[in-house]
Amino acid sequence: MSPDFLDGVSKLKNSLINYSLEEITTATENFNEASMIGAKKYKGKIGGSFLAIEEMDSEEAARNVIYILTKINHLNIVRLEGFCHESNKPYLVFEFAENGTLWDCLSNPKLDRQFTWAKRLQIAFDLAAALHYLHNSTTPAFVHHNINSRNVLVTSDWRAKISGFSLAKAVTNGQICLKMDVFAFGVVLLQLISAKEVISTTDEKIVMDSINFLLDDRIEDSSQFLEKLKGFIDPVLEGDYQLGDAICLVLLAKSCIEDEPDLRPIMTDIIIALSRIVFV
Repeated sequence: MSPDFLDGVSKLKNSLINYSLEEITTATENFNEASMIGAKKYKGKIGGSFLAIEEMDSEEAARNVIYILTKINHLNIVRLEGFCHESNKPYLVFEFAENGTLWDCLSNPKLDRQFTWAKRLQIAFDLAAALHYLHNSTTPAFVHHNINSRNVLVTSDWRAKISGFSLAKAVTNGQICLKMDVFAFGVVLLQLISAKEVISTTDEKIVMDSINFLLDDRIEDSSQFLEKLKGFIDPVLEGDYQLGDAICLVLLAKSCIEDEPDLRPIMTDIIIALSRIVFV
């Protein structure tokens, strides 16, 4: 491990635990495949508590995550517990989310039927609250750059926490940069509603099953809209949702994925809109 990395971490690590490689190896049973919870991510038990251990791609990526997560503190952002620098690649250690990722909750038959409409609304609000915090309440403001259903963790009490900060950056060009997170939020919101996987993203245009009806400006006033919306909503919910809320959510998502960044809402507007749905 380079002296630069250790020097940089030493300035930030007062609140972090410096784990030994032996502790990390033991916790993950020598990085056993059975301990894996994602790409280069492992579940491990240290000191009686379960933790998430992630192998970082580079010292720079690790340093960036440490820099950001030691400057911010929010209920809906994953907590960094510590690090390990005794191998060729650094490891970061995070709090563990018992229900895995948001995509796990949407796609795992053992979890999806527990994932009620009310819980999905709360997850949407939690994600929006975390992004609003990053965009408006930190100095400097940060853009996450990698919001997706696999970087949203879900705790045992069904609350959301953003993870995956390796691409996050301080904001340098104002709202245009922040609108990238807004677009990604819109995609995740559509997944919360439908449980459909994003197939691809190119040039800020998403391809998702059954989404074309949202992109047709004429259909909002047509009799086809409700029929297509009901077909879009996750069938696991078995109709147990408020149709009015669903309409508001898909229209909010549609505004977030506008091609032109200037037409997308800011996170403050999204928080206000969701508050009227979730808490009324």
